[in-house]
Amino acid sequence: MSKISSFLVVLAALLLVSAAPAAAEDVVVTQYKADPSGAAFAVAIDKGFFKQAGIDIAGVISGAGGGTSVRSAIASDLGFGEVSPAPVISAIEQGQDIKIVYLGSRSLADNVVIVMPNSPIKSVQDLKGKKFAISNPKSLGEMTAVLVFEQAGLKPDDVQRVALGSLSGALTALENGAVDATSIPGILFLARGGESKYRVLLGPKELPLLPPAVGIATSDLMQKHGDKLRALIAGRREGVKFIYDHTPEAITILSRIYEPLPPKDVETLVRQLVEAKFWSEGQIELQGLQNAVRAMKYVGSLEKDVDLTKIINTSFLPADLAAIK
Repeated sequence: MSKISSFLVVLAALLLVSAAPAAAEDVVVTQYKADPSGAAFAVAIDKGFFKQAGIDIAGVISGAGGGTSVRSAIASDLGFGEVSPAPVISAIEQGQDIKIVYLGSRSLADNVVIVMPNSPIKSVQDLKGKKFAISNPKSLGEMTAVLVFEQAGLKPDDVQRVALGSLSGALTALENGAVDATSIPGILFLARGGESKYRVLLGPKELPLLPPAVGIATSDLMQKHGDKLRALIAGRREGVKFIYDHTPEAITILSRIYEPLPPKDVETLVRQLVEAKFWSEGQIELQGLQNAVRAMKYVGSLEKDVDLTKIINTSFLPADLAAIK
């Protein structure tokens, strides 16, 4: 083969590589089908918002929660995930090279604090000296509990926190009278019977400001593939805006994600969260993260304060969202 022919073969191969479409990628989202924080990803994939922004997201890998989801995000091909802030803060404190790059959901509006219908407890203040069920120590459920107590003017130890190993275990203990109250995600609340079976002590709009989900990225993703990260954030933002602006169609999309929860229950949940402004377009709200740090100290997962500005990178957000509130 002549030198010219060899050159043309190599050139053709290079052109084929450069013309090949970018491979579709998956994202890690903690408790994807059990926690509505990740709803914007479902909507953005369905409506093609990620492709419009410049990245092909094929699907979502549901993280198991806690530190497991953080580790899964770090180890993923993208080096990206939407996870709970507490294990992120802990991971960074332990030396993991990651940053919080956007706020996913703003509050605990996806949860409810419940008692049994015949309970004498009428307010959170009535829980003083009583038992509150949580799944595990240092969990989001325990952090929710201590902030709920604080909001009501109680000290964290005014109410006994009882770890039952799972949310189902907490509900069983409540139903059997072994504990007096618990907090559970709205999806589980509706799936287990909702207001026909339990009485809501605190509803979505009454719960403390504690973000259930933040977006994280590895340094490798930020330094080498910043365009992908910007596209991810932009596509997800369009998903959030669609939920707010086209709620009925978003409910139809999300009803497929949250099966076997009946569509009418999905509608109830989504409309409550829309009213509570649960989903964030991405702008960092410092108060919620400060509450997370305080709750982590209450439950013993942090020993000292954290300089949140050092673990946040807003440079990949659109300009109108980049300022920290």
